Amino acid sequence: MKKLKQHYGDWALVTGASSGIGQEFARQLAALEFNLVLVARRQNELDALAQELSQKHPIKTRVVAADLTKTGSVQSVYDAVTDLDIGLLIPCAGIDEMGEFLDKDYASLDRMLTLNIAAPTELSHRFGQRMKARGKKSGIILVSSLFAYQGIPFFATYAASKSYVLGLGEALHEEFKQHGIDVLTLSPGLTATPFAQGLELNPALLPMIAQNPATVARLGLKKLGKKMSVVSGLLNKFYAWENRLIPRSWPVKLFGFLIANSNRSYRRKLAKA
Repeated sequence: MKKLKQHYGDWALVTGASSGIGQEFARQLAALEFNLVLVARRQNELDALAQELSQKHPIKTRVVAADLTKTGSVQSVYDAVTDLDIGLLIPCAGIDEMGEFLDKDYASLDRMLTLNIAAPTELSHRFGQRMKARGKKSGIILVSSLFAYQGIPFFATYAASKSYVLGLGEALHEEFKQHGIDVLTLSPGLTATPFAQGLELNPALLPMIAQNPATVARLGLKKLGKKMSVVSGLLNKFYAWENRLIPRSWPVKLFGFLIANSNRSYRRKLAKA
């Protein structure tokens, strides 16, 4: 990890930088003395993070407040940093939509698809072109999910969106090699973030161990340039690869049962409170 800045240059751009894994990427890159472009919706939180990191480390920061679910937002981010030599891109912003597919408001699903699929695709395309033109070693870390490896009932659209990211990242890993651009797809499992804490689930009934976001981010930075894709956590690796050994329908049914049971338990506890 100490050589990352030597490989990729002075500037990194992180979306979803105001919380969770994105914030941990920003913290760890700052410790490696990368200058940072911090992108998220909340200007105040970004300003506070930028101030904190620039006080702790000898780095420059630039804050770009943008809602990546909005049309033209990626272009606005791109335009805000045309004067910077971005050598490392980490599109980490994402949301989920838990619940039965037919019960969801489609406008909400559409926003999720825009953020989880369209935004990282456009960011990779626009900044990938710049990285190709810069003629230097560059890197991209795409953030997928353990749920990308099979259909997940009650997270159907979210899991499908992360499957797209996984497929995109694996393909770009090969395509971009010729241009000196390293691409890694990082697939976390359950992680202790505000994202996970808002789920209507009883975590005690899920056979998963919540990881620390710092551990997940560290793994991504460590494996960039070394692997095509990586799943964080030993148990998560088992879940990701088990469907290569058993019929694909089995883990889909298993996750559907576990999530439905965990949600029922959550609702019972809520009713008693």
